[in-house]
Amino acid sequence: MNHLDKAFGFVSSSHQYISRKDESDKVVVCERGDLVFVFNFHPSKSYKDYGVGCKNAGSYKLMLSSDEESFGGFENLSKKYNTEFASSEADYDGRPHSIQVYVPSRTVGVYGPAEWGDPEADQHTWGIPGLGIKDRGPNFAY
Repeated sequence: MNHLDKAFGFVSSSHQYISRKDESDKVVVCERGDLVFVFNFHPSKSYKDYGVGCKNAGSYKLMLSSDEESFGGFENLSKKYNTEFASSEADYDGRPHSIQVYVPSRTVGVYGPAEWGDPEADQHTWGIPGLGIKDRGPNFAY
C-alpha cells in the first residue's frame, strides 16, 4: 500500500468517497484520488460482475490485489490477466459511472486508470512484487 501511495499519492488526495458499505455482502467500496478500492470481507462468498460506482469515466485496470500469489493468494483476482474494465455512464451508488468486477471472498482489489496498468511491472528491476503500475506511476516521488 505504501508503494501504491508513492505511485498515485492517494493518501494525501482531497478526493475521498465511500460509495458502498454493504452489510449483507460484506463489501466496502471507496475512492481515494484516482483509485477505486473494493474490499470483500465475506468469509466464503465471492461476487461475479459486481457493480462498483466510480467518479471518473474511462477504463480501469487492477493495480493491486491481495489475491496475488506474492501475497499468498490464489490469483483469482490478478493483474496477470490484464483485464480492462470500461466504465459505463450509469448512476450507481450515487456515482456518475460504474464498472463491473469480480470480487473474491477475503480480498481487496485496487483499480486505477487503465493507462497506468502494467501486468508485468513487478518483473522490472525496480518493480514491487504484486504491484501492477506502469513505470513508477503518475505521482511517483522519492
